[in-house]
Amino acid sequence: MRFVASAGGAVALALAVVPMTPVQAASHNPDHGNDRIACSADALRNAITGAVSAGGGTIELARDCRYVLDSVDNSAGPSGGANGLPLIAFPVTLHGGKGTSIERSSAPGTPRFRIFEVAGDAGFLTLDDLTVRNGYTVDGDGDPTDGGAVYVGTGRTLLLKSATLTRNRATGNGGAVANAGGRVILRDSRVDKNSADDDGGGIHTSGGVVSVHSSAVTQNRATQGNGGGVASVGGYVTIAHGNVDKNEAVDGGGIDNNGTADIQSTSVTGNRASGNGGGIHNTDTLVVGRSSINKNTAANGGGIHNTGSAWIGRSVIKDNVADTAGGGLWNGGEATVESSDITGNETRDAGSQGGGVFNSAGNTVLTDSTVTKNQATDGGGIYETPGGGAATLNRTRVKDNVPNNCSPTNAVAGCVG
Repeated sequence: MRFVASAGGAVALALAVVPMTPVQAASHNPDHGNDRIACSADALRNAITGAVSAGGGTIELARDCRYVLDSVDNSAGPSGGANGLPLIAFPVTLHGGKGTSIERSSAPGTPRFRIFEVAGDAGFLTLDDLTVRNGYTVDGDGDPTDGGAVYVGTGRTLLLKSATLTRNRATGNGGAVANAGGRVILRDSRVDKNSADDDGGGIHTSGGVVSVHSSAVTQNRATQGNGGGVASVGGYVTIAHGNVDKNEAVDGGGIDNNGTADIQSTSVTGNRASGNGGGIHNTDTLVVGRSSINKNTAANGGGIHNTGSAWIGRSVIKDNVADTAGGGLWNGGEATVESSDITGNETRDAGSQGGGVFNSAGNTVLTDSTVTKNQATDGGGIYETPGGGAATLNRTRVKDNVPNNCSPTNAVAGCVG
């Protein structure tokens, strides 16, 4: 699989935070033969049990095979939730091929369970060239309800390589993946059409690290919570050369960040939030570089809603829509925009403000940027809340906005019209 974002670049920081030594270590564990195992749930369970007992290994799965699980294997992991396959307590690689999938049965009467839990002293799960679908956690409270497909325990690792997690559901957080202080790494992979009743329709991380590279997080939904694609609480998230598209949530249709997020050369497009931040909702530390934030919608902050610290460089915030304020960017924290374009955004309700930028209590500094062709009832380009923070322009053009470039009159120094 290959996903092409609308901008180019790299994230050296992600490589520093997510060292690849453990990935190599997994390949050094005993290989349980190159022969592919039989296409049956029992064969898969037995192979995983054998690999874990041996301290780790690689399991070759049958091609054009659906490994269909119809019963709970265990509830012995730290999550306390039901799992369809044995706990991954040592490095295990599952290598599939064309048409290989592992899925919970959709037959009536099948109990609810997630597919995998990565636990133990050395849990490291690699899913290579296969699809995992239809995991569905139990009802209740806390960790047992998290991670529709995979639950990653503290200090443990999940690596996806050309893999797809789809149509999984969590009644808590993390429709596909719940990361409880471990590491989740995606390479050339997809997380799509998953749902969580709470936060993180695709991926939820509580502490720990999530690294997404050349991968797509699309069409996921947090039905009653935040972060339709990705939700981070105190975690470190890096996304490079990726797509975060068409996800839905209350706040943060694409991404909800309450940790540190570094987004580079990535498309955040077509996401929806019923509350704040159609593309991105940030309450902590956000870096966006060489990326496109396009065609997202929200009540406030169609593109980005920020109450933390946000740096946006060499990026485009375009064609986003907010009902009330901040079609492109809503800022109530500290926002720095450099060498970027905020264009074609709008607010739609009567009395709406800040088609391009709405600056509330925080400060927005725009340098070497353009704010053009945005639209609102008032402050088509920039609206600065009286008595709030300040919007500062450094070599920045604000022009061709409707009905005016900046409001109130003379509030933004250097802005005319």
